[in-house]
Amino acid sequence: MSHYEYFLIFLALGFCGYASYTDLKTQRIRNFCSLGLLYVGTLSQLMAWYLGATTPFYLLGLFFGSGLIAFALYWFGIFSPGDAKLFWGLCLIFPVSLFRSLSGTLGFAPLVLALNIIVPYSAAVLGYLLFKFVSMPNKLELLRHFVRSNFQKAKVIESLFSLILFIGVGAALISLLRHIGWESDTFLDLVFVLVAFTMVQKLLSLLPKTPAYYAIIGLACFCLGIQAAPSLSAFLASFAFFLALYFLVFFVAKQLILSVASVMLDSTVEVSRLQPGMVPAEQIVRVEQPDGSTYYEKRRGEFSRGRGENIVIAPDPAGLTAEEVDRLQNLAVAGAFAEFGNQIKIQPAIRFAPIITVGVLLTILCQGPFYLKLMQFF
Repeated sequence: MSHYEYFLIFLALGFCGYASYTDLKTQRIRNFCSLGLLYVGTLSQLMAWYLGATTPFYLLGLFFGSGLIAFALYWFGIFSPGDAKLFWGLCLIFPVSLFRSLSGTLGFAPLVLALNIIVPYSAAVLGYLLFKFVSMPNKLELLRHFVRSNFQKAKVIESLFSLILFIGVGAALISLLRHIGWESDTFLDLVFVLVAFTMVQKLLSLLPKTPAYYAIIGLACFCLGIQAAPSLSAFLASFAFFLALYFLVFFVAKQLILSVASVMLDSTVEVSRLQPGMVPAEQIVRVEQPDGSTYYEKRRGEFSRGRGENIVIAPDPAGLTAEEVDRLQNLAVAGAFAEFGNQIKIQPAIRFAPIITVGVLLTILCQGPFYLKLMQFF
């Protein structure tokens, strides 16, 4: 790489360092940093086009593709707005030559950076939770509570429907990628399937859950799974694969680990002692009765921007705002939360700028997805 490209890399690290400092100190990433990086990254890509290192088509794809991935990470509740803008700018400032040894989607900077951020972070959190779980008392009681709460009739039926939906989405997406000649490795295929399934779930959550809904969607997914398989044996093999993947990701990883994390990491705080920046670990939902009265109940919280109008508060990586804290405290004074003792669970606030910085370092050092470098040692 040229001195100019090394300068861009050091500039990216400088922005990451400043963002990490402000995020750790003030829980915010200043617009001067995130928008400044976005501006510099755009200029660097225009310069690369001027120097003949890239094409207008790639430049537009990189700009809008990285913006779309940044928005998706924000919409799914993984990133705060500042994190998303920082991610977007970093994707643009990386020199094109950094990924020249890779081909296809493996050389697409936003995807590489997202993998190098999310996968190591998830692995680290999983390892920490497993360590805490092994060392904690009453493990058997926790597992019993998990089984009792997740093997109720309604939840089992919903899980079976989600499994059929997952198989249909996965089979259709893999078949489509193969049909258009999309070149990617198995790991990326799994990532695409999980992302597509999550997005379909979010879209379908807007529809009323009627018997016709379950019948039509379930039958359509079942037909997609059969049509995508060239033979019965291939269908059974894909069914077993998606069943195992669904069990690991959405049952073990999502349900069990979230339950363990809730027990070990969440803390209960009086609503009167809430402060801006605290991250709720559960939803508070306003439920309207047929007689016109309302009451409030708690539900397991999931990070998502698709918040319904009846959801008073939900987990958000950006934390509670001052207005939200005032609203909750006013409702508590009015007795709205008396049923659950005017208390709410709070989870540790995660500063994602340092985690993004680690992903940037992995991207620069590995010049691609980090797991490709790991595979060379085995």
